[in-house]
Amino acid sequence: MLRLVEEKGHGNVTTAEVARRARTSEATVLYHYPGKDHLLVAALEYADAASADHRDVVLDLAGLRAFVRVATTHREPLLRLHTVLAGHAATPDHPAAEYFARRHAAAIDEFRRLVEQRQRHGEAHPGLDAVDVARQIVAVWDGLEAQWLVDPSFDLAETLMRAIRRLTAQNWMDVRQTLLAPETGL
Repeated sequence: MLRLVEEKGHGNVTTAEVARRARTSEATVLYHYPGKDHLLVAALEYADAASADHRDVVLDLAGLRAFVRVATTHREPLLRLHTVLAGHAATPDHPAAEYFARRHAAAIDEFRRLVEQRQRHGEAHPGLDAVDVARQIVAVWDGLEAQWLVDPSFDLAETLMRAIRRLTAQNWMDVRQTLLAPETGL
């Protein structure tokens, strides 16, 4: 299913073609996945499982930058599917609602750990609520990704990195560190 999305785009995938590729009947596919949206959510879940080894990439901004660059270079159809289903997930009974609730909770937790780590290293303001900032980072990423899919003329990875620096008050922490450094003589 994931290959079909990557080859044809999510809008052109049919349950009949999924059945053909799986060498089964369309009735069998529909027995396990009641509709196309269920299949598309399964494709996202599969993609998440396949990239599970990249989960801790968020704890390193350089790794996160590289991850975003790979996604925007090689996984555009998957990003489009993600953005479309994220919109549908706002409908509580949609098949994507539960998936995105879990995914957002996991992403917020990952970014919370990033913010806390940066706070421990003096790279993020210690007074920030790490969960609140994590939620904002997820929102910024989703929003920037949607903008990039419409207009890919900007560097999504660099724009996201700048947003994370702003949301964590990194510039303020850098100035503070410079002012407090013994070699500055202040």
